[in-house]
Amino acid sequence: MKIILSFFIIVSFMFAKSDKLSHIPPTKSIFLNIDAYTCNVECMEQLLDNGQIFSFISHYNSSMDELHSMRSEFAYYQRIFRVFEDEEFSIRIAMLVPQKSIRRYASTTVNSVLAYLVSKQNNFEVKVFNSNNEKEESILRELANIKKENFRYVIAPVTSSGAQIIIDNESDLVIFIPTVHKKTLESSASNITFGGIDYDKQIDELLKHTNDKVAYFSDGSKLSKSLNKSLIDKNPKIVYSKSINSSRVSFKRMFKNNKKLVQSSIFMNTPLVKTSLIASQLRVYDIETYALLSTQINYNPMLLTLTQYDDRKEFYIANSIGKSTVGMEELNSLFGHDIVYDWVNYSTSVGIDYFYTHYFVPTASSNFNENIVENQVEYDVSIVRPKRYKFEKELF
Repeated sequence: MKIILSFFIIVSFMFAKSDKLSHIPPTKSIFLNIDAYTCNVECMEQLLDNGQIFSFISHYNSSMDELHSMRSEFAYYQRIFRVFEDEEFSIRIAMLVPQKSIRRYASTTVNSVLAYLVSKQNNFEVKVFNSNNEKEESILRELANIKKENFRYVIAPVTSSGAQIIIDNESDLVIFIPTVHKKTLESSASNITFGGIDYDKQIDELLKHTNDKVAYFSDGSKLSKSLNKSLIDKNPKIVYSKSINSSRVSFKRMFKNNKKLVQSSIFMNTPLVKTSLIASQLRVYDIETYALLSTQINYNPMLLTLTQYDDRKEFYIANSIGKSTVGMEELNSLFGHDIVYDWVNYSTSVGIDYFYTHYFVPTASSNFNENIVENQVEYDVSIVRPKRYKFEKELF
């Protein structure tokens, strides 16, 4: 299998040149047409009906592409029998990566795409275009480079700022943005699909497990502020709120004799370490809560290590990561990351699966169950509980 990369994660970050992992071309099949007659569309359909697949393949030509069903049938058998119409047949994906903005996801999202494509029996080319940051001139420069190198399909793990720039300036490329939900942006475009999870929907589900005494903790980050706002919009009677922006914080002053938190439903709009620390300190100061609640941000197996079981006995976490195949999960783990707990990697996998099954091999079965409605991936929300050794789905 020929794999062309600009971003070979195992070795280093390399954004300028493509590296071929193997110079040995994959095997291919050739079906010769030895019939004296010309087979028209009706004839081709008859061959399919009669199960004469090899004759169908040998007679097929690209002029029949106007019939989508015919192209889909050929693509299906092309994949099975490794029939390539020319030596350059390849699945080509460009990745627009603002490395400084998304940090570790600059590598893990690329790995998610590689893991998916390695599992398929096709040639593929993945090239990373590193904009470095999300300034408009940087994004537009790399979009121009992507077009210059004749890529059509793009996966862009950008923040909402980068997504807005893409929406406002690009209408030709087919783009999947795994990191942003469509409704957080001012407008959208038909050529762009979004894979971000719906935090509002998660909060709706979490509120079903609260009483009428709701509080929250936050950390001042952009995501935390967004979660706070969503919670307040849905439940304006907040009995207590606190933003922990510094490592220097007096939990004694915060928690000792704090009756507002007793038997309250506390939303942890904080990252994992702070969430774990708050949960443990609540118990240190004998504050019995009604429930602790969190969106996707704390769905992490490290929570089981960083907290005592008694700290998390009444903890409810919303999760939008669905199921993939065991093989896909294992292959991702070989690339050094997971799609079981990390929603950005999972969303990226959903995105490359969408490209593969809708544009490259339309007859292929999807590895994921999510639907895409009006250019947005629709995720189910389940509530999970961090038990003694694992997360367990809450059953109503």
